[in-house]
Amino acid sequence: MISYHYLALNRQGRKIKGIIEANSTKEAFAQLRPRGLTIISLKKKYGLSSFSRENSTHTGKLFAFRVKNKEIIIFLRQFATLIIGGLPVVQALDVMIRQTNHAVLKEGIVQVKKDVEAGMPLSEAMAKHPRIFSSFIHNMVKAGEAGGVLNIVLTRLTGYLESTENIAQRVKAALRYPVFVMLMALGLIGALVFLVLPEMKSLFQDSFQAELPFITQVILDLSDFVRTRFYFVLLIIGALGFVYYYLAKKYDRVAYLIDMLKLKIPVIGKLYHRICLSRFTRTLAILFNSGVPILDSLDMTAKTSGNKVIEKAIMEAKSSLKEGETIAEPLSNCPIFPPMVVSMISVGEKTGALDQML
Repeated sequence: MISYHYLALNRQGRKIKGIIEANSTKEAFAQLRPRGLTIISLKKKYGLSSFSRENSTHTGKLFAFRVKNKEIIIFLRQFATLIIGGLPVVQALDVMIRQTNHAVLKEGIVQVKKDVEAGMPLSEAMAKHPRIFSSFIHNMVKAGEAGGVLNIVLTRLTGYLESTENIAQRVKAALRYPVFVMLMALGLIGALVFLVLPEMKSLFQDSFQAELPFITQVILDLSDFVRTRFYFVLLIIGALGFVYYYLAKKYDRVAYLIDMLKLKIPVIGKLYHRICLSRFTRTLAILFNSGVPILDSLDMTAKTSGNKVIEKAIMEAKSSLKEGETIAEPLSNCPIFPPMVVSMISVGEKTGALDQML
């Protein structure tokens, strides 16, 4: 960030000076206006201290840019405890700044505190840092602020995030052994292709001098192709990676087809399917129960589902709800949602206990 010297008039008409950090002049103005200040001048701060701070900021972002879910959960849990204890939001944020060690998270909390002190709602201040606080988090906080139950919503939010992180860790632990076996199998196949099969081919040709069976010949030819044209194999792998990471992000249709294929993978696809459904039901339940409007809840649930197929079905349910229909009806037309899930959502809508059914 860049440091700026500013000269401004406050609401009483007095001149005040100060230093503010921002990425641009426009962002500096955006930070100062909510404080009720009329900007007279805004100039960049030059000097060794500014240079070193800027470089240290870039270095910190380079090595600690991503904030892990665990760090965010700890922050929210401690922040919720402080709010439940009766501390005002600003004081609670001040305590968390001193408590937090993660550089990027700490910088984000500092900026949130400054915005809250300037009169901005906590949810809007969090929304300015999407790489730290997701749309799900700041919308939950917004619902808590609107209903005057911020402490309850923060507790529910933390419990939900802890549950989600716990499931993710259990899935990773369950996949360690299959991944290890797969890597061992790939290593053995590589040894077979590059070391064993070439020797076998020379043995067959020199010793037996007989025509090889079709399957044996195909395997030996495949081994020769991989060894002599290894660059071609790398190009194929690179092309597949390009399709998966670049085209899937740029084109929704490609991402939709890839997510559809993920659901059809034997064994793993079934597990992936259940994880996506579980994420959908738990996310919608916590949002609905926290007072977030149902249309906003469906929109956020679609974005956090992790699968384009489910996301499309949820957006169709949202459109259906806008037209006065039910959520369950469009979901029943999507084969990815089991009949039991659709039936329970339908019952929840009719009885007014949708969050419990989810």
